[in-house]
Amino acid sequence: MLEYFKRNSQNPAKIKEKFKKSFFSDSNHHWIVEDRIIRRSFEILLDSFDDEKIQFFIKYPTFFIPCQAHLSCAIGSTKNQHLILVFPELIKLLKSASSFHAVAILAHEMGHIYYQHTEQKIDTLTAQIEADDFAFKLGFGEELQEVLLDYVHSIDCRVRISKLTSKLLTKEYSKD
Repeated sequence: MLEYFKRNSQNPAKIKEKFKKSFFSDSNHHWIVEDRIIRRSFEILLDSFDDEKIQFFIKYPTFFIPCQAHLSCAIGSTKNQHLILVFPELIKLLKSASSFHAVAILAHEMGHIYYQHTEQKIDTLTAQIEADDFAFKLGFGEELQEVLLDYVHSIDCRVRISKLTSKLLTKEYSKD
């Protein structure tokens, strides 16, 4: 499949559509396609990717697997593939009026893979902040901040909220 994308590298819009088609047709993602609301959330996430991110995730396929636990979790590389476990609470959030919050969480988990945190010796807070930055750069900073506000009892979450708030305020001031 990687060869197919290499041959068609001249048209970014076409590559994005092929990437999305490949993503949704993968048997690991049948649970996403079965629910139009969940599928729409994933379309929003994938549409936010620029060429660089698409090329990364073509090279390092990432699969979203539904399972039991809390929100989601990124798992390191296995034969150049990655898994993101999607738990019932996040699936429920994907189907809700707060689906952008769920997309922000998914973007954050993809950030762990993009920055290859499982292959690095990096402290947890730094990894979380980098993954937050990935979601922020995709345009989901406010939504991720709102999710983190539910966990203010954690010092790490307060640090992450502070970093996101700073970026969001800087972004707002740069618009003026």
